[in-house]
Amino acid sequence: MKIKKADTIFYNGHVMTVDRNNRVCEAVAVAGDRIIAVGDTEEIRALADTETKTIDLDRRSLIPGIIDAHLHMAVFGMNILAVDCRSPGVGSIEAIKEKIRAAAAIAPKGTWIRGWGYDHSKLEEQRHPNRWDLDEAAPDNPVMLSRVCAHISAHNSRSLSLAGVGDHDDPPAGGAYEKIGGVVSGVMFENAHMNMMKVSSPSQEELVCAMEAANRQLVAEGITTVHDSGGYGAAQMAAIQSAIETGLIQVRMNMMIFSFVDNLSYVNDYLKVGVRTGFGSDRFRLGPVKIMIDGSSSGPTAATKEPYASKPESRGIMSMNQEQIEDIVFRAHTGGWQVTCHAVGDRAISAMLDAIEKAQAAFPRSNARHRIEHCAMMTEGLMERVKTLDIIPVPQPVFLYEFGDGYLVNYGKERSDRMFPCGEFIKNGVLAAGSSDCPITFSNPFLNMHLAVNRETQTGQIIGKDTRISRQDALRMFTWNGAYAGFEEHLKGSIEPGKLADMVVLSEDFMAVPDAAIKEIQVEMTMIGGQIVFERG
Repeated sequence: MKIKKADTIFYNGHVMTVDRNNRVCEAVAVAGDRIIAVGDTEEIRALADTETKTIDLDRRSLIPGIIDAHLHMAVFGMNILAVDCRSPGVGSIEAIKEKIRAAAAIAPKGTWIRGWGYDHSKLEEQRHPNRWDLDEAAPDNPVMLSRVCAHISAHNSRSLSLAGVGDHDDPPAGGAYEKIGGVVSGVMFENAHMNMMKVSSPSQEELVCAMEAANRQLVAEGITTVHDSGGYGAAQMAAIQSAIETGLIQVRMNMMIFSFVDNLSYVNDYLKVGVRTGFGSDRFRLGPVKIMIDGSSSGPTAATKEPYASKPESRGIMSMNQEQIEDIVFRAHTGGWQVTCHAVGDRAISAMLDAIEKAQAAFPRSNARHRIEHCAMMTEGLMERVKTLDIIPVPQPVFLYEFGDGYLVNYGKERSDRMFPCGEFIKNGVLAAGSSDCPITFSNPFLNMHLAVNRETQTGQIIGKDTRISRQDALRMFTWNGAYAGFEEHLKGSIEPGKLADMVVLSEDFMAVPDAAIKEIQVEMTMIGGQIVFERG
């Protein structure tokens, strides 16, 4: 069969196909939104005519578009537009207060001031900001500061008042209030924090602006598909449609059914409608139903079987009880949905595996591809169960960089070494899809791959040396494995004829840079569906 002429040709490069055999070729031809040929430079350039755009890779790598299998796009965008409490120089509560004062000086009285990214364990005061700090900085505006983990937030008195939280109130089930002298301090944990997300929800106009801001950064980092792990519920869905229709979002989206605003009712509404995982198009489709089972790895609020090393009285927080977990998992499973959950600690992972095991026993389904987001604290017993049930873990190796030093303190060396164990997943034949969980930490996929290969914290400590993986395996985690986790391996995840032309030109040869420099790789060009959506100037 004669191949039609190409619209775009990439040649003279290291084309990392990430196909079944991990072939490395020289050139690729694109027509319309599809890859039409892969091979050597001479045969591919023969497909050009006078109107074909030809791009000399100059021995640089061309890779499949990056798939981030767990990322909160709207929350990421809102953070880009919010007060940044994570940037260099914001190392104290006093510095945070100065940032809030500056925002309050230009914000209309009574409007929300939102901030993000503080880490109390890295602040000079070694505590969370509280209502009295934030009242001083912005007495006339409600203030919400989300901790870097997005499971904890700090609020001022106006924010608490809008939420109807009194000075001596008790927290909701699955949540906690910090109290100082018996008074609610404004620091909220888990479900208490999630309730505040409802009160401070942005407008649809704000969400559209946020999605546009997030899209710009993601395509500049070579990310062409995101598995959006939820954020603002129905309002976010409407914003996504508007942003796609107006061309403000170019990345493809696989949308999890999850909402920080009111997750259980949001999930239940979808389970009643009759749609299921896979509904949609190449641009936007429904992904799994997601539930939140425990807390954060860095909070720390993850639900563990053994007490924390740093707080022997604590084993974290379960956001849902076993009956609730099993009810939703069973109804979603029998309704044809892929099911996933946020589960960090081994206690939470075990609870999800119990629920999936019961659902499969009662209603066997092949190729369900159920997932566990994070799936951080693994043991040999849990690994065997994950393999037996064909679960897809979705880890974030990059967490080891930003939070790894804290893991060693909170969980001890032995448990920390087993966290996000990509090498053990591969050794046991478990397919894991790579992700960032941005904005919890950095979206940069090459920093994430760097951590999968090197497992080094910000201070240079090595965590779990034996669970390091090769860079080829790291690239596969962020391409083909992500496509498989979204039932889209026939469309994307590798550079092969017939697949969508989602590809990324790198600044150098991916295989030639030293292990210690993987994080320095930059994206020179991003193509989505045959269209160049980013070029480095």
